[in-house]
Amino acid sequence: MQDFIVLIPSRMESTRLPGKPLKQIGNKTLIQRVYEQALQSNAKEVLVATDSEEIISHCSNNSIDTVLTKRDHLTGSDRLAEAVNNLDLEGDQIVVNVQGDEPFVDPEDINNLFDLMVQKSSNMATLFANLDAKDITNTSVVKLWIKEDGSVVNFSRKIDDKYDIDEAKMHLGIYAYRASFLKQFVKWPQSERELDMQLEQMRAMDNKEVIYGIESISNIHLGVDTEEELELARELASSL
Repeated sequence: MQDFIVLIPSRMESTRLPGKPLKQIGNKTLIQRVYEQALQSNAKEVLVATDSEEIISHCSNNSIDTVLTKRDHLTGSDRLAEAVNNLDLEGDQIVVNVQGDEPFVDPEDINNLFDLMVQKSSNMATLFANLDAKDITNTSVVKLWIKEDGSVVNFSRKIDDKYDIDEAKMHLGIYAYRASFLKQFVKWPQSERELDMQLEQMRAMDNKEVIYGIESISNIHLGVDTEEELELARELASSL
């Protein structure tokens, strides 16, 4: 029977919020909250993938499993691929990549992403939610368009005439991969659209890989990237 593991990439060098994994949200750090949410999923194992001895030490003190990776990775996928190699995972092993700045990620979203991978025999899958009107022109919010069979047509930061605004969804940066695909993905050179749009997933699209999407069931979609978002996370955590 197939199973999955969760890898949570985490680093201290965030440009907008340095040291963010160890920022306190209530009585726990950000990385603790993400780990505990992922632990409630059906994953057989949850690990934090990091290049930071400080994060490793914090995780060790809080019974959080870790895998140490190098510092010099170009992308998050490169860090994940190294973690997959370090853990010596089988090629068919499904890995769910939960971002280390999503303290309210719903464990059921993680399970649903795994189920989608199995159902579609897919190499890569992701999550989306409804797009708020205020985010239509916000280029920090990535949009996607999806077919009836669940396959993604396109990702974009901007909405242009090529795709219908009414059909646009908000992309959420949580992915599932097969280990063998992740190893292949990082061997491909960064594609023109990937570099132009600053979106890693375009490398998969440009190499004709079908990415499937499933709608998130979570009530809260909050990635903590700024001081303002950290304050909002603290407010939300205190009210839950």
